[in-house]
This record gives sequence, structure tokens and C-alpha cells, in this order.
Amino acid sequence: MESIKEMREILERFYLGETSLEEEKTLEAYFTSTTVPEEFLPDKELFLSFRTETDSIIVPADLDQKILVSIDRLEKRALRTKRISLFSLSGLAAGLIIMIAVYLFYIRTDDPARIASNQMPDTYTDPMDAYEEAKRTLEYVSVKLNTGTSELEYVQQVAKKADPLKSLSKINKGSKGLSLLGQLQRMQDFE
Repeated sequence: MESIKEMREILERFYLGETSLEEEKTLEAYFTSTTVPEEFLPDKELFLSFRTETDSIIVPADLDQKILVSIDRLEKRALRTKRISLFSLSGLAAGLIIMIAVYLFYIRTDDPARIASNQMPDTYTDPMDAYEEAKRTLEYVSVKLNTGTSELEYVQQVAKKADPLKSLSKINKGSKGLSLLGQLQRMQDFE
């Protein structure tokens, strides 16, 4: 029987993948024995799990046929899905045609009586008075819109002052690179 120190050395080389077949057989014989120190109990469980070679997996004779039937079933389902999508697409097209027909024949008729009923009556008899009133109304709306957008001048000033800060994006890219190097170093330390 090997000493515990020798077992630790062989086990360490085993985990590094540097052992020979004879050394692995020695480890297997050692860990399948009944008495193992407590520090090696997890390793013993590992080597006992390797011994399941005797339990062979039974493959059913008709496994190939089952796989092929399953593949055929999935292909038929995909084909049925395509048919359903074509069917629903044709239904949508028919609905769209019906809506266009309703719009063209019932809603958009140029019936003079209907057009006359939808017109608003004139409020001014003189066209110049109507023009002046429209002009005053549009000037009022323009002033209100200009008042609402005047507050945006401060935002534009802040945006102009922030332009020099765009050069900080280069520093940000550099810090991301350093972060990746730090992660690489941690991975190397881990290995």
C-alpha cells in the first residue's frame, strides 16, 4: 500500500492530467479499498462513480425507427403551421379588400346632399374680415408656440457646453479595456 504522501502526489498529478495508466489503476485500487483517510472521502466517491462501467446502457432495437417517426411528425407539424399561416394571411387579405370596398362605395360617395350637410356655415360675410381674423388667430398660435420653445434655449446651451465632454468617451473606452485586462488576469490567477 502506498503512503498517504505518495497518494496525495499521485492524486494531484491525476487532477492535472499528468498521470499514467498504471498510476490511475493504483489510485482506483486504493480508493476502492474499504479504509481511506477522511481527507480522501470525496476522492473515493469520485473513483467509485468511475466504476459504473459494468452497468451497460441498453439501447432499444427500434430506437432508429422511433427517431425517424419523431422527425417526420415534427416536419408534418411545420408544414401544417405553414398552411395555417397562409390560410390566415388570405383571410386578412379578404378582410382588407372588404374594408376598402366599404370605404370606396359607402363612406366616400360624392353625394351633394351629404356634402352640404357636413359643411359648416360661414361666420363672416366679408372675405377680408375672415382673412384678418384667420391671420390674427395664426399669429396668436405662433406666439404661443414660440413661448413654449423659448425654454429650450437653455437646453441648447447645455448641449453646446457638453460637446467638450465627448472626448471623455475615449477615456471610457480605455477603462473598459483595462477592465477586460483585469478579468483576464483574474482568469489566469484562477487557472
